[in-house]
Amino acid sequence: MSTIAEPQDTARPPAGPDAPEPAAEPAQTRAVRPLWRHLAARPSVVVAAILFALIVLAVVFADAISPYSPLAQDLTEVFALPSPAHPLGTDDLGRDVLSRLLHGGQGTLLGILQAVIVFLVLGVALGLVAGLTDGWVDGLVNRFAELLISVPTIIIILVVLTIVPGNMTTAMITAGILASPLLIRLVRGNTKSLRNELYVRAALASGLTRTQVAVRHILPRLTGPILVQATVFASSAIMIETGLGYLGFGTQMPNPSWGNIVKTASNAINQQPWLLVPAGLTIAITVVCLAILGDGLRDAVAERWSGVSAGRARRRGRRAADAGASADAAGAVDAGASVDAGASVDAGAAPLTLPPVDAVLSVRGLTVEVDTPSGPAVLVDDVGFDVRPGRTLCLVGESGSGKSITALAVLGLTRGPRIAAGSIRIAGQELTGLDDRAYRRVRASRFSYITQDPQGSLDPSMRVGDFLVKVIRIRSDRSRSDARRLAVELLASVELRDPEAVMRKYPHQLSGGMAQRVVIAAALAGEPDVIIADEPTTALDVTVQAGILELLHRILAGSRTALVLITHNWGVVADLADDVAVMYRGRIVERAGVHEVFRAPKHPFTRRMLAADPSLSPRQADPAAEAVDALVSVRDLVVDYPIRTASGKKSVFRAVDGVSFDVPRGRTLGIVGESGSGKSTSGNVVAGLVEATSGTIVFDGRDISRASARERRALTRDIQVIFQDPYGSLNPVKTIGRTLAEPLVAGHGMSRAAARERVADALARVGLDAGAADRYPAQFSGGQRQRIAIARAVVLQPKLIVCDEPVSALDLSIQQQVLELLARLQRELGLSYIFISHDLSVVRSFCDEVLVMNGGRIVEAGPVAAVCDDPQDPYTRALLEAAPVADPEVQRARRAEAHA
Repeated sequence: MSTIAEPQDTARPPAGPDAPEPAAEPAQTRAVRPLWRHLAARPSVVVAAILFALIVLAVVFADAISPYSPLAQDLTEVFALPSPAHPLGTDDLGRDVLSRLLHGGQGTLLGILQAVIVFLVLGVALGLVAGLTDGWVDGLVNRFAELLISVPTIIIILVVLTIVPGNMTTAMITAGILASPLLIRLVRGNTKSLRNELYVRAALASGLTRTQVAVRHILPRLTGPILVQATVFASSAIMIETGLGYLGFGTQMPNPSWGNIVKTASNAINQQPWLLVPAGLTIAITVVCLAILGDGLRDAVAERWSGVSAGRARRRGRRAADAGASADAAGAVDAGASVDAGASVDAGAAPLTLPPVDAVLSVRGLTVEVDTPSGPAVLVDDVGFDVRPGRTLCLVGESGSGKSITALAVLGLTRGPRIAAGSIRIAGQELTGLDDRAYRRVRASRFSYITQDPQGSLDPSMRVGDFLVKVIRIRSDRSRSDARRLAVELLASVELRDPEAVMRKYPHQLSGGMAQRVVIAAALAGEPDVIIADEPTTALDVTVQAGILELLHRILAGSRTALVLITHNWGVVADLADDVAVMYRGRIVERAGVHEVFRAPKHPFTRRMLAADPSLSPRQADPAAEAVDALVSVRDLVVDYPIRTASGKKSVFRAVDGVSFDVPRGRTLGIVGESGSGKSTSGNVVAGLVEATSGTIVFDGRDISRASARERRALTRDIQVIFQDPYGSLNPVKTIGRTLAEPLVAGHGMSRAAARERVADALARVGLDAGAADRYPAQFSGGQRQRIAIARAVVLQPKLIVCDEPVSALDLSIQQQVLELLARLQRELGLSYIFISHDLSVVRSFCDEVLVMNGGRIVEAGPVAAVCDDPQDPYTRALLEAAPVADPEVQRARRAEAHA
């Protein structure tokens, strides 16, 4: 029986059957702010830019604005203090300090510019070459960098100036060369990381060369770190030039430079201390301005493509946060405040009455806000729910509905968004007024958190055992030996084989399912009152997901630990939930027991999400469909990867073993299997992203098995790829228009005008307005980003698209929209698809034929209805049985049968 009362709500718009159908996805209207506006929003950057510009302009136009010649002497005005005639005074020979400072800056700033140019050109070029290559080229660049690092910089520069006395150009170029290893290593390391990013593979799949990818995709991502390093080195170059002048190795007297001005001033420090102030202050201001500008440019560039803004909104946010904190303090809820039902009404759902006496977690009127350029935006609006010990509450909704923000607010882990109102109680203790230290103690003793990405939850530098021991000791006063024994017991409790061996492993040595079991073991440490699990099975294969769901069932059975499960998967809801709260655009629109939600959903959004389940709409075979010839024929495909065994010996891993299939024109072939089955590798071979060890691939009557790199780039006109992660496959520093036009212009030589027309047509085909071309990936929702990824695939007007898990990261309703879009494009453009997935229900609703792969081999193939309705191979049956069904009665019957 549900713990949530259901009286009629009159304080909010109606949420029953007559409520308006919610829109599928909100339109994206946020414009991209010019870079100068991001910079202008930072007062420190504005001040630094003005000061630095004034210094540079004064130095450049020194001949026009200096009151005297820098060499003119007036022995009657020796060591004069600042006056109208000499604004900064005079030196030991009566020369005007201002004039010498302005003219001396010309040589100093020119030397800095020369050094920075050499530093950037050498560092970026060699860093990119080393980062994009392996073997002897990478080794040669590394040895060169190590050699330069081992050389004493100042001694080499002094030797150079001994050979060419007073030649500061040579000295500063030498300084740039000797400092370049710092940038070489930075660029090399980041390039090696970035070259494996999904958007780099996507750019290669669109027809760009590796050089184009390096310049167009990798280098822009390094802009921030490079800017910071350049400004840091520029500051160092000022110090080097000044130091050389001070030592007498720089510009020779009587010609001015900032260095010999400082030398003159230091020699006369006892006679006229003021003389050191103008040059010293100018050098200090220049160095500080460069540092501020470097950091500001880095942050502004990142903000521009991330959609985040600063300045006025940030100040407004601080004021709003202060006001909200005062209001919360003034109206803080005490032990009896939860009786106020009027403050606990959720949008479209019934108001919560008094919390049950045994509710371990009670949330009332929770409102979470975040600051935007146009003012505070509400992310979570007046949300309330109760969770009883030993029961599971599922928060269900699409991405952006507020599920995860609600959980983070309960945990006190929001960064940026803030709680504007509401009450959060754990075992009767109010949490909203706690400071960080007190909240941390509550989290450690009463909560556990399981994230969607198990690998990201584990410290890559710590062994599993060390991680668990640390978690246990944070939550209790156990000794290290006791904590280690408990860690082994926890790993055994989550059914990991050989816990002692797992304790010695690093996170990268674990599979996804093993990593998630380790995270669950960590969550059980300390016997928490509430476990909050945020999409804990979304990233897992169906069979691994089934194992995790079974594990959660076993752990919770007979336990008083409550579970708050965040998910968009109705099959998981049917399997685990006792109570359900459906969220839409930050509000709870429906609350009920799990059976009631599935049997009689009240809100249109709930009904729409349930109807979007692909298992409810299997694709029907068309008996009248004519046989068509194969666009792609793959025969005896083999793919081997070189590996090293545990003993360090070279070996090979056979990812694909003798696979053969055909893809008819205008049809869809589904390839199904778990991670490591070889399905994605098979598709990537066809797309040219992976090289086959053996076998033949015939595309449109032409054997492309051994196509050259040039021929493969030309083939990208006809073969495109849609990747699983729509955000990762789009370069975040490029606008959508540039991303879509790039393969047309840079890859295939189309004019920019023609490319703009083709991009506009592609965006229109996927349901996006032309203004989307001017925005960045971060400014779109997940469904919109996948539409953009589809637009990039169709912009080249291909014949075949390899769809690699294109909907597995999407909510059911957005998933349904994307599948309908792909089906419409197939009808309009005559496209053929290779559709790769681990979800047989999605394949069944979308594909014509299906291959089931396991261990690199095809274990079953045929028409999709025949394979799904009457599977012959045990592995296929296991895949079908592992997928949770969106029906609590069926799920409970299946579980009872499995345990019988």
